[in-house]
Amino acid sequence: MKKHFLKLLYCACTLSPILLLSGCSPVDWVKDKFGGSKENKTKKRVRRTVADGDWVVRVGDEVIVSGDKFKQEFEAILEERPQLKSMLPLMPNAEKDFARGLGNQEIVTRFIEDSGMTNSSKYKERIERVQKAAIQIVNTEFFADAFTYKKLSDAYLNKFYEENKDTMQGIMISRGGVDTSAIMFDRKTDAENFYRKAKAAGRKLDLEKLVKEAGAKERVQDFKLVHTQSFGVDAAVRIKILALKSFPTVEMISSGDKAFWVVHAKEKKETQYRPFEQIKDGIRNVAEQTEKGKHLQKELDKLTKKYNVHINEGFFQKKTVRAEVDTTGDIKEISDAVSKAVENLPKTKAA
Repeated sequence: MKKHFLKLLYCACTLSPILLLSGCSPVDWVKDKFGGSKENKTKKRVRRTVADGDWVVRVGDEVIVSGDKFKQEFEAILEERPQLKSMLPLMPNAEKDFARGLGNQEIVTRFIEDSGMTNSSKYKERIERVQKAAIQIVNTEFFADAFTYKKLSDAYLNKFYEENKDTMQGIMISRGGVDTSAIMFDRKTDAENFYRKAKAAGRKLDLEKLVKEAGAKERVQDFKLVHTQSFGVDAAVRIKILALKSFPTVEMISSGDKAFWVVHAKEKKETQYRPFEQIKDGIRNVAEQTEKGKHLQKELDKLTKKYNVHINEGFFQKKTVRAEVDTTGDIKEISDAVSKAVENLPKTKAA
């Protein structure tokens, strides 16, 4: 638990506090930290010393992070990430571990600078990609904030809940379905004989006894609860079981020339969900994000026309055709090689 939290805290916050403590934008931070030569780095450093104890990270007598600034920004980060804040009481050494992470970051930075890696073309290309990625992240955030979104009514949220309760995580308590056992036969006549006996028994059906009499114990399968997600059950069988209206019942279902099933559908159990009022806030959050995504897509479609943006579909079609041709050639080459290898195998005498 502790390791997971510290990893989450470090990964989620390593960049943020550095940006906050430095007082610069993500792009400026990348340029300042990694762009340019080692000599420029040395000139940009501002040596700062403070009274004993009023610092968190220090390199020699140079203070990297002061104590007051560290606490201020650490609290700000926790406010932005409630999931971390809620776990903080369980991690009494979180601040110390976080500070150690900042110290490690400084060690890595200085090592890279001192090694001269910042002058390599590979390093500069990587930094350029990071800068572009940082700009795109910020642009996306500002783009999303540039539009207003309507407040969703309770009626809409209730409708959203009903339409998505089977797919949204955390809403379903237990999945319903039809409690079913089945016996599979290779011959239709055997299945029909068994089906007639089971049907004649009606509500007094003792399936276990009937199976024993027919010597079909090895053919019995307990499907348990059959529902729309029961992909382990033959599709034709699953569809017909779910179409049944009355229970208990016995039905004969064919799923091929050599697969005949006699199914015993005992009862139908309804799916259990968490009540809407109990998870209303979570539903609102998901619904708002969903509607926000739809709204942004509409805006993107408008701007696509405004800026006259096009995608060259032909470019990808050419690549697809080329790949198909190449694949065909490879297959023929492999086939020829296999045929040749077979011809060269030692000949054996017929028995």
